[in-house]
Amino acid sequence: MIEAARITAFEKALRTAFTQFKAEEEVIRAKHAAAVQSGSLRVPLDDDALLERPTRRFLIDPMLRALDWNPDDPNQLQEEARSWAENGDRLYFDYLGVSRQRAPTLLVEAKGADSVSARPPREDNISAPRMSELLSEALVKLKTGDKPGVLAQWVAWLKDLRTYVASFSEADRSTLKRVVITAGRWLIIFRNPLTAFINDSCPDSTEIHCYVSPAEILERHREIYSLLDRRRLIDTLPLTMTLGEALQVLKPEAVTQAYRGMVVATRMTGGRRSEFPHRVVYPALVLLSGGRAFAVVDYNPNPAFEPREASQLRAFIAELTAKADHFQERVLNALNRIDLRMAPASDFPINIREPELGGAFAPELGSTVALAPTAPNRPQLVRQTGERNAQYEFLVITGQSWFYKEAPLTGPECAFHNFPIAKKRGVAGVQGRFEYVADSFTTSDDPQNCEHADLLGVRRSRCQMLQIESHLCCRACIFHGVCWDAAELGRLPCGK
Repeated sequence: MIEAARITAFEKALRTAFTQFKAEEEVIRAKHAAAVQSGSLRVPLDDDALLERPTRRFLIDPMLRALDWNPDDPNQLQEEARSWAENGDRLYFDYLGVSRQRAPTLLVEAKGADSVSARPPREDNISAPRMSELLSEALVKLKTGDKPGVLAQWVAWLKDLRTYVASFSEADRSTLKRVVITAGRWLIIFRNPLTAFINDSCPDSTEIHCYVSPAEILERHREIYSLLDRRRLIDTLPLTMTLGEALQVLKPEAVTQAYRGMVVATRMTGGRRSEFPHRVVYPALVLLSGGRAFAVVDYNPNPAFEPREASQLRAFIAELTAKADHFQERVLNALNRIDLRMAPASDFPINIREPELGGAFAPELGSTVALAPTAPNRPQLVRQTGERNAQYEFLVITGQSWFYKEAPLTGPECAFHNFPIAKKRGVAGVQGRFEYVADSFTTSDDPQNCEHADLLGVRRSRCQMLQIESHLCCRACIFHGVCWDAAELGRLPCGK
């Protein structure tokens, strides 16, 4: 869907939400009155509480969904998210929008539909520009300890918002793009949360966007969309996409490098008592653009299945290469970038990594991580695709090759492909690899298999393929020159 269509859909969703709420309002108020009459609702303390839930259901949830923040997906939007105030009190956010890396991005505080919008005491409704100025002045006075010139209820709400933002760590504050408070029929967006709630400086009133009525929300829906749409606040593009999807979002002239790769998907099949894995391989072209990697994948209906017999590996690689070469030509022609040359895997930038990996701080001296051998900083060439419910689905960036296993092997002859021999030599693990599993597609005596337990321990901190191939022989893997420096190859047991 193009941007103009998304904006139109957003306006339609808002209009539908207001209409549906109006249709249900009489029933909601009847239930509210009955609760007051029966004594189950205290007045005025709980007068607004009963209306918050239907407000969220009929007004706020539809707005957020139309902005691509799905309340039913906790990976996008978390309801009643928890935090802690500086004094130790537990806090609950009505909605917390997060990025793919779980970083806070959007904080939404919901109020009941009858809640009054921001205004000075003893004044009726005010215009949106006046409301922005009033909130800016009120926040300055809160920071200096003076009395804000807004309704007492709004003083409490602004204090709450300050507490919420302050409860985030410094790193999380840096990713928080917007803070919103809304009762559905009015909406206030703080475009710069740190300036508004944390920094000592005076918030710029032009960065506090107020919409005082349903009519104004509808009239200025484009502005609201541009401020809150999920695609405009965070990178929502997936790691993997089809060629058609890639042509919609990637600018051909912005592609700086290209690598061959594949998506490797492993699934269990068979009967409940005799399950076994099968592995599907989809060719991919990995493109660097805007400091990110994108994999254009050939998700064709007749994919290549990796053979379970090692003797068939060479024929499989030849067939896969023929299909993949054709796909590469198709992608480059579609992008009009036949000038791109496939770079070796060793050239893949180290700084383009999954954000979940690594950390902002070094481990403390004496900790387990600090004491462990430090693995050299290498490019990350294997990563999960991020597809839902796809634990064993990985993108493998292979550079100038089309598959990560080699046939025949490189290097000297080795006896440690075989578990009985490795056991006889005293270097085998407790149990050999005699059947295929989801994270190992080699078995004892396969030329690509390794049963040397000592080596498996050494390679654990450096192996690119560990999540897919726990027992893959390093000499059978195209990454052995990436994982092992030339001076370190002597540590491999091959030929010893």
